[in-house]
Amino acid sequence: MNIKKFSDFGEPVNEEIIKGIIDFFKGMWNKAIQELEKAANDPNKIKDYVANNTFNLKDDTNVFSEQLKTFEKLPQANDQACLDLIMNILDPKVGCLGEQGIGVLLNDKRMRGEEMQQKRKMLEFIITTVRSQMIKTVKYQITPAARKIDLKDQTYLPDLKKILTADGTDEAKKKESTLNYVRTDLVPKLINLVKAVKEEDIKKSLTDAGIKITAADYEVGDMVKYKTKKYNPAKDEDKQLKGAIAQGEVRKVEGDQVTIFNDKIKTEIKKPKTEIIGKTEGQAQKEGGDNAKKAAEALGKIKGDEEKMGDVVKFAGFLSDPANAEKAKQVRQIISGQAQAPAQA
Repeated sequence: MNIKKFSDFGEPVNEEIIKGIIDFFKGMWNKAIQELEKAANDPNKIKDYVANNTFNLKDDTNVFSEQLKTFEKLPQANDQACLDLIMNILDPKVGCLGEQGIGVLLNDKRMRGEEMQQKRKMLEFIITTVRSQMIKTVKYQITPAARKIDLKDQTYLPDLKKILTADGTDEAKKKESTLNYVRTDLVPKLINLVKAVKEEDIKKSLTDAGIKITAADYEVGDMVKYKTKKYNPAKDEDKQLKGAIAQGEVRKVEGDQVTIFNDKIKTEIKKPKTEIIGKTEGQAQKEGGDNAKKAAEALGKIKGDEEKMGDVVKFAGFLSDPANAEKAKQVRQIISGQAQAPAQA
């Protein structure tokens, strides 16, 4: 791996700077992993994360920051140094979108656990897809021998070379022009490419990798486990204090906000999806036995039909009224086929 290619006035940056960049990524990705752990297993949510965090120059976990800071410290930069900045962004080996940058995150042991497998693959697919498209767009050459520094050559980074040509021999101006090109042209184009990645292509990448696609959203009626104020993010789920995890029934879903009814405290609680651990069978269903489970499944099939769900509510009220005990008995007989329904006039 030719990691010394990043140039400072045409001279290779020493090993200490390279090591500093790699160490920077290791530290920066700690925060990124914590944020990804909270994200939903939803292709569009991971796309949003890449666009709003990983590629967002204003975010403190953006992937470009160390390369830009290192380049910005140069008093001036020659053509080689300016072109090498793009290499240090796009190159699959040494670029921040390659092994030396995003690769550090993807290879972190926390990202390789089963619970992060789906998010890891989606993140990898989005970034590698976008990187490949941008390499073609700007004509970046992956093969070192094909990277011609001559500004008249149009086979290697022609857009940036046009800018550097216009700056003449002013290397201070070349440096500023290159930074401006990255910030106002290259990075915005990368973000647009992220937004253009299709959800179905992301899901296909999971299927092709043999990764099961889990449900991304919650629906009214789902029983879920969620984090309370006692929840300690530094501890595993099975090591949480009593009361750190509660459960309830989803009553309403509004964007990223979920309203959950906790039957134990008879209260509705609003939680962001990031604080919901996942779906659960629910204590009420466990205690209710097979019929409760079957009822939940049957209701799930018609819960999108307001008219039918209204009938269910009325019928449940009818069954729970002691005054209707005899009529309820007759209804049960009809449903079970033990009695004939009254003839229609």
